Amino acid sequence: MEKAKRNIHYSFKVSPEEDAAIRQKMKALGIRNRSTYLRAMMLNGYLLKLDMQEMHEAVRLMGKMSGNINQIARRLNEHGSIYEIEMDEIVDAQRKLKALLSQILQRLGHDHGLRAEKKS
Repeated sequence: MEKAKRNIHYSFKVSPEEDAAIRQKMKALGIRNRSTYLRAMMLNGYLLKLDMQEMHEAVRLMGKMSGNINQIARRLNEHGSIYEIEMDEIVDAQRKLKALLSQILQRLGHDHGLRAEKKS
């Protein structure tokens, strides 16, 4: 939302203890702007801090798989065949990605049927 549209001011007082608690929660969430924190709390009632390292790893695995798929497509276009190890790498990366996404969903309290397949 643009600043120009935020023209209504809210004001309230807190005790030193409440201020300390607010600042502590802001610090735990990595939020420095008090207005942003208070607005989010008033509008949503809660804030989530997600550990995004798992998501970064999932994105990395997806990128790696995309690169492998592109290499396979190029080799198929040029030579009409691919190496079996390339397919094995993609299948392995898919299993890792599936397991990682399943862990993320479980930590978020969701289970969407993304179960990691057992390696044979």
